Amino acid sequence: MKFNVKCNQCHKGYSVEIPSDPGEHTVSCPYCSAPYSVMIRQTVKQKKAPVSGPAAVALKVKRCEVVSGVAWLLIGVVQLLMVYTAAAGVWNVINAVVALRNCKNITPGNPHVVPYFEGRKVWLIVMAVVNLILGGVVGVLLVLFDWHVRDFVLRNRSAFE
Repeated sequence: MKFNVKCNQCHKGYSVEIPSDPGEHTVSCPYCSAPYSVMIRQTVKQKKAPVSGPAAVALKVKRCEVVSGVAWLLIGVVQLLMVYTAAAGVWNVINAVVALRNCKNITPGNPHVVPYFEGRKVWLIVMAVVNLILGGVVGVLLVLFDWHVRDFVLRNRSAFE
C-alpha cells in the first residue's frame, strides 16, 4: 500500500510503500531520517477479478432469458385482460412460455445456443412489429432488451462452442 506522509520534524512530504499486513509499520523520513509509525488495523481485501469464462457467460444469458421470459409473460397477461391488446397478449404469453422452456438448454459448451440466438433476429423483428401494432410500446422495449441479450451471446459465442 502506498501512503503519502508528512514528516513531523522537517515537515516535508514523501511517499512510502507499506505492506498491507495488519500491525504497526515504521518508516524513516528520507530527508531527516525521523521515524514515522503507520498502523494498519486490518488487511486490505483485494478486489476479485470479474467472473468470466463459459459458465459465467451461460449463467448471465440464462438469467437474462428468465427475466425476459417473466416480463413477456406479465405483459402478455396484462394485454389479455385488455380487449384491444388481447391478440398481442396471446402471442406474448406463448412466446414467453417457449423462451422459459428453452432456458434449461443454455449451458456452457452447448453448440445449439448460438444458432438459436442467431435465428432470433427475424423473431425479434416480428415481435417488435406485433407489439407495436397490437400491443403497445412496452413490448418494443422488451424486444430491445432481447436484442441486447442476442448480441451478447453472439459476442461470446466461444462460451457455447
